[in-house]
Amino acid sequence: MDYTTWLAFTLMATLIVISPGPNGVIVLKTLGQYGYKPTLATISGLFCATFMHGLFVLFGLSALLIYIPQAFIAIKIMGALYLCYLGIKSLKEFFNYNKSKNNSIDMNAHVQRSDDQKSSRYFWQVGFITQILNPKVSALYLAVIPNFVDFTSATATTDTLLLTLTHASIVGSWFILVATVSMKLLPYFKNASIGRWLNGLAGIVMLYFSAMLLTYEAKKT
Repeated sequence: MDYTTWLAFTLMATLIVISPGPNGVIVLKTLGQYGYKPTLATISGLFCATFMHGLFVLFGLSALLIYIPQAFIAIKIMGALYLCYLGIKSLKEFFNYNKSKNNSIDMNAHVQRSDDQKSSRYFWQVGFITQILNPKVSALYLAVIPNFVDFTSATATTDTLLLTLTHASIVGSWFILVATVSMKLLPYFKNASIGRWLNGLAGIVMLYFSAMLLTYEAKKT
């Protein structure tokens, strides 16, 4: 693969990654509610899942997913249900605000203990599951990678891995940048009232992306 081909893929992948989606909502919500370190764990999960989607393409698993309707529908439903779960969880936190406000001292102590109990693994899993259960990523790879990789070439496997690693790295780098820049707004997120509305907005957006995923249909190439 020559440099210009790789650069063209990099530019295209960057535009896709920075477009609005559930990953950005999860990153910002985690940052506002739990801080920078848990957010990095979530981003790490997104990175790993993105790379795995590329491996699925390499080993033909994504093709099976696209060409076997039942498998595609099953993954799509699981992904939508998980986004729905995250959305409902955020809305529940939004509507429980008044209860926590009435007992702010005890609730703050409880939340602090609860947050401490959540390990980096928990936040990694949130990012990983969200991305791995999104069949749109595999469908995108199947549609895009053949335009950049000559599968009759001896370097096809290496080229596919390179593009996959490039895409995953863009995902990680972009959301680390978003989280780092957003740290300046973290004091506002820590405000209880603003934090409440952030949870409410995140919940609505998650439910929206859940519905969008359910209506998504992969195009066979």
